Amino acid sequence: MNIEKLCRESIDIIKSKWGLPDSGFVAGGSIANIIWELVSGNKAVVNDIDIFKLDDLVKIDSIEKCDSIFKYEYSDLVYHEDYTGISFTSNTKDFYSISESNNDGIFNIINYKSNSKSPDVIINSFDINATRVGYLIEEDKFYWTKDFEDFLKNGKLMVCNLNTPSHTAVRLAKKSKELNVDVSDFEFKLLQHTIISKYSDIIKLRFKERYADIYNEYKSILSRYFILDRDLEMEEVVLRLHGEKTKLFYLNVKNYSEFDTIQFFKDSNINGILSSKKFLFYMRNIYENVEFSYIWSKLSFFINDIEYFDRKVDIIDIELLGRLAIYAPNSIEKLKDFKLSEQISIVRTILDKFKDDPIIAICILEKINLDKNMELDDKSLLFLELLVRKEILSDKNIKKTNLILNTNI
Repeated sequence: MNIEKLCRESIDIIKSKWGLPDSGFVAGGSIANIIWELVSGNKAVVNDIDIFKLDDLVKIDSIEKCDSIFKYEYSDLVYHEDYTGISFTSNTKDFYSISESNNDGIFNIINYKSNSKSPDVIINSFDINATRVGYLIEEDKFYWTKDFEDFLKNGKLMVCNLNTPSHTAVRLAKKSKELNVDVSDFEFKLLQHTIISKYSDIIKLRFKERYADIYNEYKSILSRYFILDRDLEMEEVVLRLHGEKTKLFYLNVKNYSEFDTIQFFKDSNINGILSSKKFLFYMRNIYENVEFSYIWSKLSFFINDIEYFDRKVDIIDIELLGRLAIYAPNSIEKLKDFKLSEQISIVRTILDKFKDDPIIAICILEKINLDKNMELDDKSLLFLELLVRKEILSDKNIKKTNLILNTNI
C-alpha cells in the first residue's frame, strides 16, 4: 500500500473542494477520512478541517495554565536513588499547548506553542489510530504513524492515547459509524478501566454539552458500556471559581469486568508507577504473553518499546538485571536506551572484568554511560575504576553489591 500516494490524493481533493491556507499542519479526521474512502470506498464525512499553526517554540515552564485551552505532554520517567531506595521523576520530552482556536468557514484554525518544530507531536497526541495522519502545507510533506498504516491495512479502530478516556469513548463510537467499521469490545474495556483507575496522566474526565449530544447520537453503541451523568457538584465549583454557568457531564462505567490478569500489571510496577501510557503499552504488548509478562514483572522500568524484547534470554540474567535496577537504580538511566540482550551483555561484561572486586563494577554501571561495543583493555579499565573511586569506599555500595549478586552478607 502506497501511503504517500493516498495522502497526496487526499490533500488534492481537499485543495480542489475547499482550498488551503498558505501555512499550517492539516491533521485529523478530514484528511484521514478521505484516505479511508480511497482505500475502502466508504464515503468520507468531512465536517471541518483542522489546521494547526505553530506560534512559537517555548519551554514547558513558560506556559501558564490559564493561557492553555489544551495541553499535551509526552513524558518519560527518570529513575534515581534517594533515601527511600528507587525513586523517579517525570521528564517532559515533547509537548504542545493550544492557546486559541477559531473557525474560518470549514477551517478550524488552532494556534499552539510547543518545544518542537516537528508536527509529529500533534499526531502522536491523537487518541484513535484512524486519525493519525497530517500534511504540513509549507513543506508539502506528509506525516503519519504506524498505527495509521495498520488501520488502513486491517480496518480495525484502536485507541492510541488514553489521556482523555471519556472523550475518546464518544469519538470512538462516532468514528466507527463515520468510517463504517466495527470496534472491538476490548477497546471500550480499555477506556472503562482507564476511567475507573484515574491514572496520573489523565487530562480530563468531564465534557460539555457538545459531547453529551454526540453521546446521545451514538447511544446505541455507548450505552452498552457507559451511562451519561451530569456533574452538578463540579458545575457549582466552576460557577463559584470562574463565574461560568455551564453543564458538565461524565461517563459512569457499566457492565465492566476486570481484565483477567490486570492485577499483575499493578503488582509489577515499582512504587505504584501507574500511568495510562504504561497501561496501554502493557495491554497491547504484554498482556496474556507469558514470557513477556515474566520479564515485565522484573524489568518494567526499562520497557517502553516492543523492540526491547530482541531475543530470548536466560532467567538468571533477567533476575540479575532486575536486582541491579532495584538496588542500584541509578543504573537504569545508564542502561535504558539499550535492548534487553544488550543490557545483559554490558552488565555481564563489566562484572566479569571486575570479578575480583564487583563493587567497582556496580559503581561503574551506576555512574558511567557505557557503549555496547566498548573495548575494555587494561588502560580503559583502570580509567573506569578511577572515575568511581569515591563511590567504592561507601558502605552502602558494599551492601547493595551483595544484594545484587545475591551474596550472603
